[in-house]
Amino acid sequence: MGQWRGPGGGTTDVPTPPGRRGRSWAVAVAGVALPALLIAGCSSSSSGSTTTTAAPTSSTQAPLSTAAVRLLQGYLAKVGCYTGPVDGVRGPLTTKAVRAFQSASGLSVDGVYGTRTRTKLVAAVTSGTKVCSTTPTSTTTSSSAVTTTTLGGRVPAAATAAITAYEAANGPAAGTWVIAGSGQSTLNPSYVFFRIGPAPGHENSVQGGYGFVLNTGGVWKVVGFGSSGVGCPPGGPTDPVIASDVLAEFGVSCPST
Repeated sequence: MGQWRGPGGGTTDVPTPPGRRGRSWAVAVAGVALPALLIAGCSSSSSGSTTTTAAPTSSTQAPLSTAAVRLLQGYLAKVGCYTGPVDGVRGPLTTKAVRAFQSASGLSVDGVYGTRTRTKLVAAVTSGTKVCSTTPTSTTTSSSAVTTTTLGGRVPAAATAAITAYEAANGPAAGTWVIAGSGQSTLNPSYVFFRIGPAPGHENSVQGGYGFVLNTGGVWKVVGFGSSGVGCPPGGPTDPVIASDVLAEFGVSCPST
């Protein structure tokens, strides 16, 4: 149970919505065709026949040659998801970039460069679309109030829509709050962190907080919101425990036990 203070100064007891931790009561947020990387593996029998390996699917993947990995890295760099060396080595940085692209594109985040991921990546490169961004940006909503900061990676539109829908269902009236900050985790792009704050003129009636949105199977959903302890043990269905390195990425820490 929390309190919400109205513009007139009176307070009203309101139940804390599911998934909210602490005492926060805030709010709603917030063609040139390029070649696909099809790698065929051949094996020779005693009769000289050959067998071609099927193209990778979204869940399985044939090994990529060094040239193919270089092309993949170059594509990922063009859409803003990869900043490492284009060296043809499929290491952690490349896999992380694939996951970031999948997350920002609304795909299942598994790090596998399968058919769906390849199709969307080629389309993004062809159209010149920047899918990911790791450059922090900030804008001020008014001369008196809130600075909105993007932390970590660029937040997918679907994640922002999930924040808005969640807060619209559980928070005070639209127009009384703003997204004070948000960002996609660079350690685990399945998570988006966000902060809510009062809109100008509503500082006395709306209390801020923070939360996380999780991408599961291509669907973004708010999994926790509150003023403290979000993502911390013991967790639960509406507020799962989040890895400590992801929490620390956004300046969040759990109370000592």
